[in-house]
Amino acid sequence: MKLKFKKAIFFLKNISNELLILFLFIFIVNNYFSNSDTRITADGIGYYDYLPSAFIHHDFIRYKSDAKLNPAKYARINAVCTTVDFKDKKVDKYFCGTAILQFPFFYYTWLTQPRTNDINEGYQKPYQNAVFYAAIFYLFLAIFFLKRTLALYQCSRNTIIFIQLLLVLGTSVTFYADQNAAYSHIYSLFAITSFIYLIKKYFTNRAFTTFIWACLFLGLIVIIRPINGIIVFFIPFIAGSFSRLKEEFLYLMKNLPKIAIGFLVFVSVISIQFILWYLQTGYFFVYTYGEEGFDFLHPQLLNVLFSFRKGLFVYTPMLLFSFVALIWLGVKQRYYELITWVSFFFIITYFISSWKCWDYGGSFGMRPFVEFYSTFFILFALMFDKFKLWIKLFIAVPAVFFIYINIIQTYQYKMFILDWGQMNKQKYKTIFLKTSEPYKALVLKKEYDYKWFVITNEIKFGDFKLPPSQWKIFIEKNTSSFKDFLGTYMIQVGITNEFDEDNDASITLSLLDESDKVIYFQERYLIHFNEKGLNRYQAGLYNFELPKEIVNKNYKLKIGAVTRTKELHLKNVTVTLFK
Repeated sequence: MKLKFKKAIFFLKNISNELLILFLFIFIVNNYFSNSDTRITADGIGYYDYLPSAFIHHDFIRYKSDAKLNPAKYARINAVCTTVDFKDKKVDKYFCGTAILQFPFFYYTWLTQPRTNDINEGYQKPYQNAVFYAAIFYLFLAIFFLKRTLALYQCSRNTIIFIQLLLVLGTSVTFYADQNAAYSHIYSLFAITSFIYLIKKYFTNRAFTTFIWACLFLGLIVIIRPINGIIVFFIPFIAGSFSRLKEEFLYLMKNLPKIAIGFLVFVSVISIQFILWYLQTGYFFVYTYGEEGFDFLHPQLLNVLFSFRKGLFVYTPMLLFSFVALIWLGVKQRYYELITWVSFFFIITYFISSWKCWDYGGSFGMRPFVEFYSTFFILFALMFDKFKLWIKLFIAVPAVFFIYINIIQTYQYKMFILDWGQMNKQKYKTIFLKTSEPYKALVLKKEYDYKWFVITNEIKFGDFKLPPSQWKIFIEKNTSSFKDFLGTYMIQVGITNEFDEDNDASITLSLLDESDKVIYFQERYLIHFNEKGLNRYQAGLYNFELPKEIVNKNYKLKIGAVTRTKELHLKNVTVTLFK
């Protein structure tokens, strides 16, 4: 009994650092980001849908022609948008590795939750939470194997804890382990970090079991996201020297049975995807990405690394420490490690930037790099561990600032302060480190091509001055006085103002019917009206799109302002109606 207790204590002590870091992460998620109810979204639906499809809805094998015969089933398929057409079948667009890793968490939830027979079964909150727990678990394993890897490099305990903390809280891991927990990136991070550890360990002990495990994890990496198989190009860096790399290669060549068994293990793992394709289509290989693919002649290298739209170092500046470490390698004349790391970085960047949709859709930062973060932090750890205490403290200051930037930007993305797809330098400058309510959706302001609209009414109302701490209606007009109000698509309110970023006033627009029932109400902060940037005197505007429920011409149009801390001066107020 005492022996078991001692083993339990030893085990907990061995993982205590990882548990504390994850508790801190969960505390931040719950208290700063607000725990999300929905984490299975967008691409994450595709990775996850293997599970509800196979276990709940039994529609894993899908025929296009069955839509009319079974509309409920196909309503679900269309709702989750996971499939693409292939001949007379439908096939899941995404690879199965993520679902395989999520399976234990899904299966427990499936066993313990009552059946609803609902079209959305498998996507209710318990299943959403299960995916979050899965991401947290594999993040735990990722930083655990990162620790084991750095220990093989003989890094100190304090260095390892510091590096683990930076990875979890200072990079977009913070986002993809929480808000997009169903995406493949955290699972790939786990698989790749484990693979690196196993290869490094194999270089130290040449154990056959270690080699087999490495082959298994390489297969897992491929069926999570095939392009991540390029992690094999990191093996030269792991070797530490060309002579060691050559020695291990020759040793393997003398042990062909070992290579054959490892290859069979690798093929056995990736064959899972081929079998699933065969079950869905009758073919062992299906390219499910259609016209999407690589354009190796036009890589977007600078955009991928530095653009304000999605640039790696803009949204994850913590990784810049790795390039400081490259300089350190040069100073220390460790040229082999310098060359092999730079070569690997170029390879992954070239592949990532050659994808035709180089910004990878609506997402936070340059997400395909997440799985490779361990390669950055191993390099950084090698440098950091050799420094004296005062230099480490000096580095810790910008590191803490980068954690702060990452947490702020993660919050901004969740709260629609960051534009999910069309950020640029001006937008980034406008919302940099801003978290207050007026900045929500500020840079998401919709742009219109006015050649598609017809102006039906344009009325000038002049100037208004409102004191602080009031909600005052300053325009009230019956829409029956407007020409051709029916069919109005939007009402544009124009205002001349300096749009001071510190002015938290807002403008309201409402439509009330004859019984004073509110038919439409919208409130937008004053700074959302700017057209040329904040803190600049200009003519601004905002377009209020009306709902389809506008069925007659007799409404009360009310435009008002909510002033809070400052008085408000509105000049040249105009109202324009568009069809």
